[in-house]
Amino acid sequence: MSIKRYSPSFPVFIVLAMLVMAIMILLSLNSRITPQKCEASGTPILFIETEGGKKIKTKEKYLKATYSISYGGETLSGNCKIRGRGNTTWKTRELFKKPYLLKLDKAASLLGLPEAEKWVLMANTADKTSLRNAYAYYLAKNVWKSGYWTPDAKFLALFVNGRYEGLYALTEKINIHPNRLALNAKEGSFLFEVRSQKNKAWNFKSKQGISFTIKEPDDLGNEEFKKRQDFIQQAEDTIFSEDFADKEKGWQKYLDLQSFADWYLINEFTKNHDARFQASCYLYYDSDTKKIYMGPIWDFDISCGNISYDGCENPEGFWVKEESQWFKRLFEDPFFADFVKERWNSKKELIKNSSEWIHTAAEEIEGPIMINDQLWKNIGHRQWPHAPGWKKRKTYAAEVNYFSDWVTKRFEWMDKAINTSEVQK
Repeated sequence: MSIKRYSPSFPVFIVLAMLVMAIMILLSLNSRITPQKCEASGTPILFIETEGGKKIKTKEKYLKATYSISYGGETLSGNCKIRGRGNTTWKTRELFKKPYLLKLDKAASLLGLPEAEKWVLMANTADKTSLRNAYAYYLAKNVWKSGYWTPDAKFLALFVNGRYEGLYALTEKINIHPNRLALNAKEGSFLFEVRSQKNKAWNFKSKQGISFTIKEPDDLGNEEFKKRQDFIQQAEDTIFSEDFADKEKGWQKYLDLQSFADWYLINEFTKNHDARFQASCYLYYDSDTKKIYMGPIWDFDISCGNISYDGCENPEGFWVKEESQWFKRLFEDPFFADFVKERWNSKKELIKNSSEWIHTAAEEIEGPIMINDQLWKNIGHRQWPHAPGWKKRKTYAAEVNYFSDWVTKRFEWMDKAINTSEVQK
């Protein structure tokens, strides 16, 4: 009796065959989603045609391309470059829909936003509602109303080389620009970032172990970089000095009070995981005021309960205050703690009612979300960051309700905690 034996390569063949089938199904799906279907859902459309029809495969190298976008009855088109962007979203296997960086050859106003050359095409892949980033911008612009510049975003359908890529948020990029961060770089102003991945030119690690990158200007020489590094380190040394609470000698000499308080409250309220000074935390130095400002806010896809680790899924408990070295120290100064409490209480009714914005915004993009989900199959499926209860949430409405309910619970806990001695512990 002979026994049939399979080649060791047989399982590999099966896996490859299944992968090919999955790719074929995906390609057939996005070929069936037409611009007309997206237009019927009320979504503006951005068309990108790369030179030679090349695929966007890397974050390191731009592809030459052309773009065309229709808005308000007018069509705008021109030459551009495009590449991948992002860290976790770009490299995580479960997040197939990728974000991009778009660089126009000539500054233009897209979807009514102030004109600029660089734009981010935010995929919002990790957030099944696609609304957490927009919600944070709403809080900054309409609740805190601090006057500091905050990025804005508009939803659109993206087609690359004729194929539907999904629903994206066209987002203003954080950079020094007259229509964005209007800083005088020639006089010494600069933009910097806390980033765990030090893959940029001007990086250093502070004495507290925080990784910083000077983002702009990006054409610094070694001497100019060293000046900025030394200033940031001097500010940090002061924060952790014995006289740190002294109004003249301490942290207030270097840091802008209101921007630090407002950035803290937005990120603490949303329990934004990255805000513990891990990544995507922006700061800038303004040569006019000679102070460091916290912000602009950025990257809220794993906030508001959309996470499954480090306790950030729990609407109770402080996060930024306990995990960020700088903020933990600032709260040791009663003056800072009292100011944060005052800012919270002055905005608490607007914060409490902000969940209404979530439902209104969700109604506006539900149609485009459903088209997006025909391609990417996010809702009801396993996907990082595996927010608690995802298996039971089979509809977009269920995801929106989870988001809104979490915000309501978070407000109740935060309001009680801030208005007791807990905030100063």
